[in-house]
Amino acid sequence: MAGQKGTTVQVGAAVQDIGMVRHSTLVDSSGRRYVDFRRCLTPRWGIVWTTLLGGHLGLIISAALIVFLGQTIAVGWPGASVLAIAGGAELGFFLHYLTTYLHEGAHYNLAPSRRTSDALTNAFIGAFIGMNVKAYRKVHFDHHRYLGTTRDPERSYFNPLNLRFLLEGITGVRQVRALKAYHQGLKSNSGAKTRDASLRSEGIVFLPAVAVNGLIIICSLWLNAVAFAIAWMLARLVFMPLFNTVRQLLEHRSELADDETDYSRVPHGPVNRLFGGSLFAALFGSAGFNRHLLHHWDPSVSFTRLKEVEQFLMKTEIAPILQRRHTTYYRTWQQLGRI
Repeated sequence: MAGQKGTTVQVGAAVQDIGMVRHSTLVDSSGRRYVDFRRCLTPRWGIVWTTLLGGHLGLIISAALIVFLGQTIAVGWPGASVLAIAGGAELGFFLHYLTTYLHEGAHYNLAPSRRTSDALTNAFIGAFIGMNVKAYRKVHFDHHRYLGTTRDPERSYFNPLNLRFLLEGITGVRQVRALKAYHQGLKSNSGAKTRDASLRSEGIVFLPAVAVNGLIIICSLWLNAVAFAIAWMLARLVFMPLFNTVRQLLEHRSELADDETDYSRVPHGPVNRLFGGSLFAALFGSAGFNRHLLHHWDPSVSFTRLKEVEQFLMKTEIAPILQRRHTTYYRTWQQLGRI
């Protein structure tokens, strides 16, 4: 029972139940089988690219606003400092938004061809964050395979949402730990040839990303946009990873988790949630993360069709399960926060 140190967190019955529901046995109120319905769920490519490029547009508008304010209003170090921090949070939010599409690319859902999907993912997302989708895929699929166990490589939810967690995120400590877990995931469960190939493919994207980020900062300083240069560094090194880790914790940490238990040694148990379709949920939980429970139940379905999956399931016998797991990011923060 959760709360007893050294024991496994017992996940809510709703999450356990949906994990045991077989696609082939599920039928809605009209008698339509889920496996038949699922054949119609091809990605809506227009939505994929409209929303993805919308993230890039948000970055461009935010950057232009920060540069403008830095040259017209935020004169002097006090004003420039406030602008750099606020601007870093805004840019970091949009960078975090883009990272959710790396996840979608990991499931081959950015283009009809898998090879094209990988190339586009690296070009439009990897170039900013320095992560090759092929390498990330190896780690992320282990997250699906080992969710809630001590072997899960994406493990932000192992930690309580307290002041220490946030301070480690702001200071970069948590990013270092996440990168360490990520590279450990690359090295595990693979032979030497596969591991070496993964590391080489990582470098193919990492080096251009260093060049892109470096060029952004150098050009900003050359244009005397110091506040923007600092904001970009804060966004890339502090706010983006902080938003990522907080989002993952809100998705997967149990309300019954014991703050004192080390879940790298004791299984936490699988937890997923549905966060609804509000504007904030759609932005913070972009690319389908606001319906993360459904993604883990059927990972290959494009985020552009998850709403339809939810509507179908609400007409089946497992509708009460989904209803019990409906929440919001704010409500989950209140439940899990120890600040």
